[in-house]
Parts: sequence; C-alpha cells; structure tokens
Amino acid sequence: MRSRYIPLLLVALTARCGSSAPPPATRPTPAPPAAPPVPPPASQPNAPTATGVASRLPILPPARALLVGLMPLHSAGVDDFRAKHPTYDGRGVLIGILDTGVDPGVDGLIVTSTGAPKMLDVRDFSGEGVVRLAPVTPTGDGTVSIAGRALSGAGRIGRLTTATTWYAGVLAERPLGKVPGADLNGDGTNSDNFPVIVVKATDGWVAFIDTNLDGSFEDEMPLHDYRQGREAIALGTKPITLAANFGEVSGVPTLAFVFDNNAHGTHVAGIAAGHNLFDVAGFDGVAPGAQLLGLKIANDARGGISMTGSIQHAMEYAARFAEQRNLPLVLNLSWGIGNEPGERAFIDSIVNAFIIAHPGIVFAISAGNDGPGLSTVGLPGSADLAVSVGATLPGIYVPLEEDGAPPVAGDFVGSFSGRGGRFGKPDVLAPGWAFSTVPSFDTGNEIKAGTSMSAPYVAGLAACLISAVAQEGRKPDGAEVSAALRVAAAGLPGAGVLDQGAGVPQLERAYRWLLAGHQGSGYVVRATSGGGSAAFRRDGLAGPGDTVETFRARHVTGLRVARFSLKSDASWLSAPAMLSAGSRETEIPLTYSAPALAAPGVYVGTVTAWNPSDALAGPLFRLVNVVAVPYDLADSPLSDERRTIGAGQVRRYFLRVAPPGATLVATVTLADSGQQTAKAILYEPNGAPFRELARDSIVPLGGSQVGTARFVVRAEDAAAGVYELDVVAPPRSGAVATVRAQLAPLTLADREATNPGPAIVSARVTQVLLGAERALEVAGRGATPESLTVSVPDWAATAVVEVEVPREQWPEFDSTGQQVSQGPLEYALGRQTFAVPAALQGHPLIVELYPGFASVKGVHPWRGKVRVRFLLSEPRPLGDGRDITVLPGGRAPLPVQRTRELALPQGFAPLVEVKVRSSGGGAGGGAPDAARRVVVSP
Repeated sequence: MRSRYIPLLLVALTARCGSSAPPPATRPTPAPPAAPPVPPPASQPNAPTATGVASRLPILPPARALLVGLMPLHSAGVDDFRAKHPTYDGRGVLIGILDTGVDPGVDGLIVTSTGAPKMLDVRDFSGEGVVRLAPVTPTGDGTVSIAGRALSGAGRIGRLTTATTWYAGVLAERPLGKVPGADLNGDGTNSDNFPVIVVKATDGWVAFIDTNLDGSFEDEMPLHDYRQGREAIALGTKPITLAANFGEVSGVPTLAFVFDNNAHGTHVAGIAAGHNLFDVAGFDGVAPGAQLLGLKIANDARGGISMTGSIQHAMEYAARFAEQRNLPLVLNLSWGIGNEPGERAFIDSIVNAFIIAHPGIVFAISAGNDGPGLSTVGLPGSADLAVSVGATLPGIYVPLEEDGAPPVAGDFVGSFSGRGGRFGKPDVLAPGWAFSTVPSFDTGNEIKAGTSMSAPYVAGLAACLISAVAQEGRKPDGAEVSAALRVAAAGLPGAGVLDQGAGVPQLERAYRWLLAGHQGSGYVVRATSGGGSAAFRRDGLAGPGDTVETFRARHVTGLRVARFSLKSDASWLSAPAMLSAGSRETEIPLTYSAPALAAPGVYVGTVTAWNPSDALAGPLFRLVNVVAVPYDLADSPLSDERRTIGAGQVRRYFLRVAPPGATLVATVTLADSGQQTAKAILYEPNGAPFRELARDSIVPLGGSQVGTARFVVRAEDAAAGVYELDVVAPPRSGAVATVRAQLAPLTLADREATNPGPAIVSARVTQVLLGAERALEVAGRGATPESLTVSVPDWAATAVVEVEVPREQWPEFDSTGQQVSQGPLEYALGRQTFAVPAALQGHPLIVELYPGFASVKGVHPWRGKVRVRFLLSEPRPLGDGRDITVLPGGRAPLPVQRTRELALPQGFAPLVEVKVRSSGGGAGGGAPDAARRVVVSP
C-alpha cells in the first residue's frame, strides 16, 4: 500500500508481449510462511484438476471446526457477549471489505442473522474485470458479430430492448493471469473468450454472455447491475461467481465484471460478518447481523495488487453508499506493504483525512506480516486515526504453527505480526488464524493466517459495539468506538507495547465503557526526531545531546481536553507530570537518562497522556520511545551469546555494520536442536527482511529442521547501518540459542578502487562463474506501465530480477502472453527469483513494471533500476590463487580473471562470485570469508 502512498510497483514477467493493464499499487496482507500443514496462502489459489473443478474437500468438516473453536470468537469474548446480548450482533451496521472482492454466492454470505440480504453491493475498483465495449448493430437474420464472429440469438436480446445500437465486447481469460481467473469456465485452458452483448432494457443496462460458448445468446439470461437485483452467474463448471457493474458515459455503457478470484476477500468477509458459514447453523463470524459491501481493489492478474487510486475510490464509494442509506459504516482493509524510513507515505494522509471527514466511520487495517522485527507495521496500518491490528496465535492453532504440537490454552502474539518502532502501532491485537468461508475453487484452504485475518475480527467487534449503542438510542462516533476497543483491551503476558499495542479487545468491557458515557479522542502525535508517531533510535544515542525527545500532539477529532496528565512506565524516561494543551498543537518534552542506555539491547518506554477529569476513560494517546543500542561489529564480533528465550518471546540483536562493502555473517544455533525449536530472521537497516530471503524470511530451527541458521550478507548487498537479528521461541516452551555475528576481516572493494599503498597478506581467493547479469535504467512516465525485453540464454536455470527505486521516491508509490512470475515490490528494493522453464530458454523475456500511486492526482514521472541475472544450474569454478593485494584499511580490490567461455545475451556480462579467506579464517568459528558477486567485462 503507498503521490506519497507507497502503492507499489508490480514486477510481472511474461514470455512475450504483455498487455497494458491499468497500473496497480498494493497487495493484500497474505498469510505468512508457516510450518506444514498450514494451507497455502490466499495468493496461491488451487489449480484446476483434469475436470476443471477443485476436487479437494474442506480441511476438516465445518461442523467440527465450529465445535473446536477454529473461528476463535472466545479470544475477545464474542461468544459470551452474544449470549448476554443476542441482538447486539452488528445488525443495522454496514461493513465495507476493501480486498480481492467478495464472492456473494458462498454459504455464509447470503443472509444476516435477521434474514436480511448479507451482500448489499459488490463493486470493482481494480479494473481487472473491465470489458471494452464497441457499438454493434444486429442483422436482420438474428445474428450479431462480435470480434469477427457471428453469434445467433439476437432475437432473444431484441425482445428486451428497443435500441438499435447495441454494445459488444469480449471477456477474455488469458489477461486474467492465473487460475482460477484465467480459467473461468474450468475447462483446463486459459484461452477462452466469452462474447458479451450490452443493451439498454426498460429496467436499465443488461448484459448477455455466451456462457457455454455455443455461439448463441438464445439460452442466456440477462445480467443486471448487482446493486440493482443482486444477480450473479458462474461460467461452465468453474465455481467462480461473476457479478456485473454498469456505468454510463454520455449515454454509452461501461461494464466491469467483479469477482473474487483470489479467495482472500471472501475469507476476510466471513470472519467479519459471516452467518451460518458452510450452511452450518450457528457457525458465525464476529458480527453475523451486519451487512456487507464487497469492494474489489486488487487486480489479481497483476499479482494481487491494488490499482492507482483504487483504495481511495473504494473508501469514498462506501461512505456515499452508507450515507445514502443512513447506515453506520465500518471499513476493513487487510492490505499493506512495508514502511521505509523517511517521509510518511501519502496513503496515511489519505486515510487520516478520510476519517476526519467522516468521523462516524471506524477503519480497521492490518498491521502487516513482516514481524517480529521492530518498525515493521506496514502501510497504511501506520495511519494515525485507523485502528491498526496485529495478530495473535490462538492456542487451538498451535498444532499448525508448531507442526503437530498439542493445543494449549490462551493466545500468543503471532511471530509474523508487524511490530511498532517508528510508529506507535499496532493499536490492538486479534486472532490472526481463522477457519472461514472461501469460494468453491479454494476448498481445502479454509484456514488462513495473517494480520489479514485479524483486522476483520476487529471490524466485526466495532460493528457489534455500534449496533449495541444504536439499539439503545445513541449514535457513537468512530473515535468513541476506536477508544473503547483500545481501553477495553487485555494485554498478553510477556508482550510489550511494540508487540501488542493495548492488547486484545474484550467486547463486553468495551460495551461497558461506551455505556458509561466516556468520550473518545483522536490525536495525531509526531516525534521530532524521525517524523513518526513514535521515537525510534535504531542506532542508539547519537551523543550526550541526544537525550531529549519532543513530541507534538494535535487534536483532530472527538473530545478535546484542556490539560494532559502524563505518566511514564520506564525509569530512564521522564515527562512533565501535568501539561496544558495548546490551542492547536501541544509540544511535550521527554528526557532520556543516557547512563541507563549504555549496554547493547532494546529499551522501550511509554508515556501515556490522560484526561485528568476522567481517569477511568483510559489513555488519550501514547508516546512510545525506543532506543536500540547496537553491537558494533567493526570493533569486536558478537561471540557465542548464549541466551534463554522465554516461551513465545523474541530476543533481538541490533548489529552495526560498517564500512560499506563489508561481508556480514550471523548464525543462530539451538543448544539442543533435537528437542527444541525456534525461528530466526534478519532485517536490513531500512527494516526490510533480508533481501536474499525476502519470500521465506523466517528460518525455522530444530525439530525436523536444521539446528543452525546462517545468514551471509555479501559485500554487494551489505548496507552500512544497523541490522536486526531476531530469535523467536515457540509459544509452548522457551529455547536456548547461541548467536554469533561478525564481519569478514577483509572488505572487498570494487575493481576501480585506487591503490595508494598496497600490502600483501596470505589469503585464499576462490572464484566461480554463476551466470550473467545486465543492469538497466528505467525512466517511468507516470502511471503508464514500462516494459524491458531481454533474451533468455539456453543455459539459464534460474532468473533473478531486482528492482530498485530511489528511497526518496518510494513514499510516492501506494497481458497477453503467459506470465511466468509476478510479485509486488514491497520495499524500495526487491528481488524476484524463479526457475526458468525449458520452453523459455532461448526466447525473449519481458520485464513489466506497473507503478501504482495512492491518488490519481499524485501520478508523475519516476525512475528506477532493474538488474536481471541468469544463473547456471551449477557454478563453474574458475581457479584459486594464493596472494591478494590489500589496500590500507583492509579493503581488497576484486581480482580480474578471464571467465570460461559462456554465450551471453546482448548487453549481459559474466557474473562471478569472489570469496577471500584469510589465513586465520574459515569454518570452525574463525573469521568468515569476504564474499562479493561482481560483473566482469567480457
């Protein structure tokens, strides 16, 4: 999610020319990587079987899932609340689901607990299902020509309209990317084109589709706009539901089909408001009485990322829809991408401005799945006025998380849940695992995990609270409901404010808070040191003068107080006991005690601001302060740090790496890998997961896995700054782990480095030929997709595409042919790796870049760099050497050596990995090898 929203770039790779679909922006917050037997995430739908229909069964019988609590309503006391107040179940409230779409035809999303229609509208803002229409005229013999093909049955259509001009188009499968969208009728191919006719009938625009491709419309039924009559269809045997959205421009119709071809949005909707899921009586989501809007913002054909302005358009549409029907509105956005240091993203400003303009709306947004590193709450979960929701692991799901371990009581902070740091988020936690409804094509994947599942849980809680208060004759504003959720939250043992915010909301307690007449407040706070809503010193204190932090608090909505009572929870953090509120903004000075922040570690302190006139109302806002004191690896390595990590806890090591070009090696070893398990993850200085492991960034240890995780940051990837290495213990038991981290004694410099005074050291130089590389510059023209074409060599086994945009531009971002790989750029630099199919060797590969902006008004030119690597199936040794020239300061120029003969595509140069092992280094705990991959002029 990100002109300052970081809406993303999508990188799509096709085997030939790609279509120019609208530019996308962000992606859903999918299920994080997890140990088997967790089903695949929503972004990987099941492929069709030979019959074209997913033949899988539910992962377990839905009635059994209900019985054992796999819709974990107990975590927030929803079941007890519903027993006490059976009508306070969200009835009378509308929940908008901004996601991949919502399938209106699945059991559980048909009616509410009162029997009212569950889905009031499904609307497409992604552009994925748009059908281009052109005028056509039927012939006298009852046929009409579409895309050069004559179809019969025009008389059937003519009986519904008096118009002489009709409109025709084609709904094509191939541009929809991958199954199930690319095989709408389930016949096992992605090449079908469904003719469509649109005419103006007496009751509005209608569409006729040749669903069975028999060349006739005689047996087809008219399809109206979903909002008009809630009509939907399915093509052939494929269980994917299509609905129609019509518009009109100067009397000419527009048509878009809306569908959930990912299953993510449908699963989310079931958590928020499902009723009788899977047609099982009593199997409900959090707010079964609420009604739904399915707002499709994600183009799954383009990697499941949202389009330029789609989130903004969906928010505005939902607000208008609710206002016209006088319905209170809750919005849910299970969507996001990574936060980069620097200026705040435009999407945060869009969300804040929207909530200020619509103070009655509660907006729940997922915190992201890049945890447990600090400052990993994603965009726009960092928006000040939204309720940012992190994830818990309910005890019933421990067997899935821990590969067969027995269930336990209670909830734990999800290891993947985004943490605070530069932002005072998340606000609350909610269950991040759920058994919920899915379209038929996703049968077998009813259990999904991620903060995507947490946010709709909280949206449902908000709907229940609004419903309760409305039935008692009051109309709470969004600030009150959001405050009730935070104040009534229960903290989890061993978790701090960065992990959980206020904790897990308790529904009955929140209801009592509202019943007592407390008022909520909305404040935007900023730390002057970094511009975030929290103060985060990732590199420790800069010096004696770096002991004062000033926050600015600005009131924007809800109750405004005259004075703040301030309380600190840390001995090293002090604040004024009482402070008068300014007319517009209040400066709040805080002081740090430097002597208490000397040893390496992470120090967290929070100052809470209270209303002296209503101390029972809970904090007005929190001022979160984080000081990470790193180990300076240039001075000395981190050697054999052996620590016991408590159950479900995270041990964090901040590691300063300098100079640029140094090779970092870090290892985590379990004391007894046969009996213990843990996870390890490395983060780069910008907070992104280590780029080499970005897709599988959490490394499991112990059990059936290896007992040591080893992270090697080669010279060309090493960024000067502070890395974060985390070790996570399992929720049932602790772990004992030994951590080592050090820099290679030699730093590999570029070959162009000068040599003012060389020295000779005893060393071993090893060089291997990996493949070939080419770097290209991209000058983006705005929202227009950009394409680059390269030739795939016939020896290529793997392709790596690296895309980087300048970090100063990053906050400005929110086909024909068969796609071979696709993925969103979640940080300013990202890599995409895929195995090269044999059919692609020797043929062109197109790298398509689809920029997305948070706002259409923010579109402007951009720039970037693309690096394409083709790798051999096995590296080719190039020979060893004994001596190496070392420059003063320990910087060694890379050796120049001729490579073995290799046929290279145009513009490519050989890619060589160089390793240097000093005489005292190598395996067995000595100094690590210096390593760097380098392009050699052929």
